Amino acid sequence: MNVKAKDEIWTEDGARLGVARRWHYRPEDQINPVERLYAAYLEVENFDLGDALYIPDVYLAGRDETTGHVLVAASLKQVMRWTWTRTPDFVAFGLGSAVPLENGSMVGAGQPARPEA
Repeated sequence: MNVKAKDEIWTEDGARLGVARRWHYRPEDQINPVERLYAAYLEVENFDLGDALYIPDVYLAGRDETTGHVLVAASLKQVMRWTWTRTPDFVAFGLGSAVPLENGSMVGAGQPARPEA
């Protein structure tokens, strides 16, 4: 799947979350999926809420072929309950790395490639 800048991101129950902005990569020594500390997050800019959301890459389900929307494998209720509106700690503290989306960013096997160090 290819995610491009300004691709629209939608939940599985039809709620528009916003547009794709950039990837954030957690430092490898801090990754722990059991504790929901995922390797990569897609930052989504939401103009309706005036906020950003951080969607773990493992929840990107694919693209709707009819609308072109990128789909998230979660409902809006789950997105809010899982507090994806909060900035992950590693992003807030400037750890890891961020890669802005321009012409697109390839996603393979659930996780985008980490940028070169």
